[in-house]
Amino acid sequence: MGRKWLLFAALLALAGSVFAQGSKKITMVGIDKVVSAKEFGYDAKPKGKYTIAVVVKSAAIPVWESHLIAAEKAGKKLGVKIIGYAPTKADNVEEQKRILEDLITTGVDAVILAPANTEAVRGPVLSLIKAGIPVIYDNTMGPSNVDYLTYVGVDNLEVGNVIAKTIGDMMGGKGKLLVMEGVPGQSTSDLRTEGVMKSLAKNYPGIVAERAVTKWQFDEGRKVTEDYITKWGKDLKAIVAVGGNQAEGAVEAVKAAGMNGQVLISGFDVQEPQYTAVANGDEVFTVSQGVYDQAYLSVVAAIRALNGESVPRLITTPITVVTKKNLTAMDERPAALKAR
Repeated sequence: MGRKWLLFAALLALAGSVFAQGSKKITMVGIDKVVSAKEFGYDAKPKGKYTIAVVVKSAAIPVWESHLIAAEKAGKKLGVKIIGYAPTKADNVEEQKRILEDLITTGVDAVILAPANTEAVRGPVLSLIKAGIPVIYDNTMGPSNVDYLTYVGVDNLEVGNVIAKTIGDMMGGKGKLLVMEGVPGQSTSDLRTEGVMKSLAKNYPGIVAERAVTKWQFDEGRKVTEDYITKWGKDLKAIVAVGGNQAEGAVEAVKAAGMNGQVLISGFDVQEPQYTAVANGDEVFTVSQGVYDQAYLSVVAAIRALNGESVPRLITTPITVVTKKNLTAMDERPAALKAR
């Protein structure tokens, strides 16, 4: 009897990636495969009337508005209903958890989620999966040891490597560098910061780098920069941000200190503040993580899963260093995405 049970359990494990909802099969877990956005493709044909919830970290922050715009465009083009949700306050974990819990009874077919905290959303994510609702992580990884469908986004360690190489070369491999991280506990912040710090230590031993938490916020970025201007003075040669609007706060602090043009500053994403800062020369570069692709392909993945098709566990979007030279082509502001 014990052997029969073990065999049954093994068969269940093999079939565990598919959830039966009546006579309909839904793919719940992606196959162990990594593909690029281009390889995955942008087409999907829904086999039913699907409603897909897109839950971001804050609708008030332009980058998340861009995610919602891209998801809505995908919904219209591919023929599914998209409903956007966001906490009223940026990165409010408890509010996002309540949104996810409510979705279990709302009647959505799939959930695309950018977690406000990677591990804190575990409970609601498990409940969604138990209810047969596939979960796609858009941009930010959630708890990895649950049966999520796929993660659509950049390799965040590689993002850190790209930032480190770009600023390291611009600094000539020497000087003092402030690394502004976002919200600890969010994989985007943790992994990007880790990538920057490790890459600098390995490849640029002449650079003295220190990290500081800024919670993605403009005011925090300004305050931290002011503190480091006091601490390092004119020895402060560069500032990098791994996301959010903190780099623009740094620009303001540097200008107020009369150090404009003396400190290299880099931003992240290509939203209004970063676009303007690069165009004006206040930031030497920013980084595109392909936000349009992230949200759009999350919808494609949801449709294919609801159709019962296989979906890779990881879909990577491109990482692009954006300077004045390619700024117009890489515009990711909401108005630019609406016009796509």
